[in-house]
Amino acid sequence: MKKIYFLWMIPFLLGSCNSRYDVVSVNKMNKERKQIAQDFVETYFKKCENKDYSAFEGFNISKKFQARLSPDSLKKSCNYLYYKNGKVTVGKLVSAHTTKSPKDFMDVLNFKLKTEKSAEPVYLHLGMYRDQNFIEMPFYVSADESYYETIRKKYYKK
Repeated sequence: MKKIYFLWMIPFLLGSCNSRYDVVSVNKMNKERKQIAQDFVETYFKKCENKDYSAFEGFNISKKFQARLSPDSLKKSCNYLYYKNGKVTVGKLVSAHTTKSPKDFMDVLNFKLKTEKSAEPVYLHLGMYRDQNFIEMPFYVSADESYYETIRKKYYKK
């Protein structure tokens, strides 16, 4: 009798093992939204290349991320990116992901980067609110295409 109950629980256990994020179709995203993200990323790397650590203008940036873009932290971030990757050129938007809970308020857009020091693909993850296209954290570079997979590997090591 106990075996029957166990067999009934298998679908419920497998259902709870689902991923914590969903893939957002890049083709269905608004062109303006994709363009804003692309422009921000290109502006960021141009500022790093030109050693221009002034404030970003013309973008809706959240207050939390704005604090991370102060001249000192921007200089430190640019120097670290150059030290680790060399000269970086921005590729195209590859994919976008959103969390399942809370749903539909922020996407993480993943851009493919070409680096001077690495032949393997490197990805930039940029958070963007769906409301008025505010740019938000994460702003993170990793080897994984999905930001959520990178975080899972980083914090849930076995």
